[in-house]
Amino acid sequence: MAILTKYKAVFFDVGGTLLRVHPSVGEVYAKHARPFGFSGSAEDLDRRFGMEWKKTGGMESLGTQSGLTAERRFWRTLVFNVFDVCGGLEDFDAYFEIIYDAFQSGENWRVYEDVAESGILDKLKGRGVVLGVISNWDSRLRTILENTGLASYFDFILASTVVGSAKPDRKIFREALGRCGAAPNEACHIGDEFVADFQGARNSGMEAILIDRHGRHNGEAARKIGSFLELV
Repeated sequence: MAILTKYKAVFFDVGGTLLRVHPSVGEVYAKHARPFGFSGSAEDLDRRFGMEWKKTGGMESLGTQSGLTAERRFWRTLVFNVFDVCGGLEDFDAYFEIIYDAFQSGENWRVYEDVAESGILDKLKGRGVVLGVISNWDSRLRTILENTGLASYFDFILASTVVGSAKPDRKIFREALGRCGAAPNEACHIGDEFVADFQGARNSGMEAILIDRHGRHNGEAARKIGSFLELV
């Protein structure tokens, strides 16, 4: 914990860092798609989602775009393409409204076990460290963090489609620094993506820690952990 308490502010990514989908994207998609004629497997949907996410470049692909129209267009296209290969759905528009709302619900997200077991957010908050979120996400982010019990830990929450800047762009990191009045060398960002989180923060003059629970980034980051338990 001494590593982090030397900073005035610590920022966190969300997806893959603090939260994971439960039980999986494919499972959630399939559950709500059955009434719309889908008869395939959740595993197929997981594969299709992964392929489409990689193909589009994820939320980072929105770059400086902001607002509800841009984010909904992104998600509608992605979800449509996931199901299109599987034969499509009856009344896709109605399905999309349901699935878009479903991912605001706390029941479809889980806080990573090591986040809870380490008590890292409680400990940093208790020692007066400013906590913030910097995430390539849409305007549902605050609601999701509220529904999973995490929102109250953070002094501010920055979602890329609200700020109009997606990591690794420097604007969203500078916005975070401005919110807490910290110099770059007084802040540290923790996330699970090497380019967006680790390099993005370092290129903004900040310290960074890469969390790599599954060994995806061998030798890429100078500061890497496999669990938040390593920091307490």
